[in-house]
Amino acid sequence: DFINSFTDNWLGIGKLGEMPPDPQHFSDYYIGDLQGAMKRESQLLFQSLLQQNGPVLDLLNSDYTFLNERLARHYGILGVTGDEFRRVDLPADSRRGGVLTHASVLTVTSNGTATSPIVRGVWVLENILGKPVKPPPDDIEPIEPDVRGATTIRQQLIKHQAQVSCAVCHRQIDPLGFSLEHFDPVGLFRETYAHRNKIQTQVELEDGRKLDGVEDLKQTLVAEPADFIRCLTEKLLIYGTGGTLERGEYPEVFRIAERVQREQLGLRDLIIDIALSDAFGTK
Repeated sequence: DFINSFTDNWLGIGKLGEMPPDPQHFSDYYIGDLQGAMKRESQLLFQSLLQQNGPVLDLLNSDYTFLNERLARHYGILGVTGDEFRRVDLPADSRRGGVLTHASVLTVTSNGTATSPIVRGVWVLENILGKPVKPPPDDIEPIEPDVRGATTIRQQLIKHQAQVSCAVCHRQIDPLGFSLEHFDPVGLFRETYAHRNKIQTQVELEDGRKLDGVEDLKQTLVAEPADFIRCLTEKLLIYGTGGTLERGEYPEVFRIAERVQREQLGLRDLIIDIALSDAFGTK
């Protein structure tokens, strides 16, 4: 129950199915229990790391995942048969591995018909880096995808960022979201949009570093994991206590996260540290 409930809350995949993919364009989604299989992949990764005290950073990037035949076929991975899930080692050139490339996450961060770098970028900031994003001002028009293909989402966002009130947040959001744009509304890899415009994932972060696609993003997050480990610690502590964090409890969060990073501790170690912390005990 903990594994399923926590992954539902942390990754947002408890909302999977609230905006189901368009049956006309994504009919394969409705063959077999693909939606259930998507969620199960994410749950089993977390479960495996918990049971085996596996590296926390495997949540971000791993050379394996958990598949049954239905989900393996969706990903184009051969050699997996039957309904039973099992650990599958991914080929070196695989684009999968870690929750950022799970179809559950990629589908729940889409609207059923199109993807949005803004939605996915906000998801990464809030659920992976622990950096809440302020809602846009009331007088800012939302960006809608151009279904005619006359403009790309990148062109629309460049124009959008010309507004000073938008630019500050979008410099954080957009590069993260564009890094995931090669994945369609059901998590399949694609080179172009439906209207044949080529997808461009080259981005520049606020600090000037350049990334190109999800692999670069994953490597960057793993190389500098402090924000992710702190975010995961916060999410677990909030879930475990059922309350919010007080200002005075954040030093404990940073202490736990720093120890996990320094000693390269596993997921079980992290949860034990949280349960033994003053921040947990005083709730």
